[in-house]
Amino acid sequence: MSFVAYKLFGGLARRWAERLPAFKQAYLSSGLAVPYHVYLSFFVAAAVFGFPFVFVLSLPLHLVFMRLPFVRAVAASVVLALIYIVAVIGFGLYLPFYLKRSRRARIDAALPYAVGYMASLAGAGVGVERLIWEAARVEGEKDLAREFGLIVRDIELFNVDTATALERAAERSPSISFKVFMTGLRDTFITSGDLKEYAMFMARRLLEDKMTALRGISNSLALIGEMYVTMMVAAPLIMIVMMVVMSLLGGSVAGIPPLLLIFILTLVVIPVSAVSVLIMIDSVLSKV
Repeated sequence: MSFVAYKLFGGLARRWAERLPAFKQAYLSSGLAVPYHVYLSFFVAAAVFGFPFVFVLSLPLHLVFMRLPFVRAVAASVVLALIYIVAVIGFGLYLPFYLKRSRRARIDAALPYAVGYMASLAGAGVGVERLIWEAARVEGEKDLAREFGLIVRDIELFNVDTATALERAAERSPSISFKVFMTGLRDTFITSGDLKEYAMFMARRLLEDKMTALRGISNSLALIGEMYVTMMVAAPLIMIVMMVVMSLLGGSVAGIPPLLLIFILTLVVIPVSAVSVLIMIDSVLSKV
């Protein structure tokens, strides 16, 4: 499918690629294995070929089930097909940015320990190339291992010199900390500096940054905990008591019976609020 899409829309994708430099940079950092122009061609093809499919599928639904006049059914089907195109293109443009953020968080979480391991190897007199190779071999976080592995690929397979390979790694990585580390490692390699001292300095710096980030996460979790107690424990009890009293007095809220509001609060508002709190906690803990 991707091959056919590239054959049909590869030229259009290449013209678009020149106008989307920020998107291209995000795509190169996202970790997607599909070539950049093939990726664009695929989503262009999905939008073009999906438009008539959605139109043909939705037109009978508007005519038969919704019983709309023919002109209005056609107009509604066209609008629905246009919404499909916007959704497909929007998803295609958003996916690399989402993957980039996810990879950055995972790399930043594992990088301090990887640099500490590299510092211990540098203390034994290991060179830069061997240092990167060992880091790629033992690293458990697949995104960080991929970054190291790409450096090894450039050096051993593509015969790129070490300084250029480190520079490329800094350019394509989504992590700012990894960019800084690779840039400094390249400068140390070029100037024949003390690799052990640099790696130990960066390990200490990254661990200090991680400790600061963990303190911020701890404060965020404490704030979420207070919000949970307020929104999920105190507020529902107060609202239920108020609604019960109002029901006994024969009142209503904007014409809605208090008992109905209690059911809505219990069956809709509280579960949705609980899910929202879980999502907030997951988004905070994903940075660890």
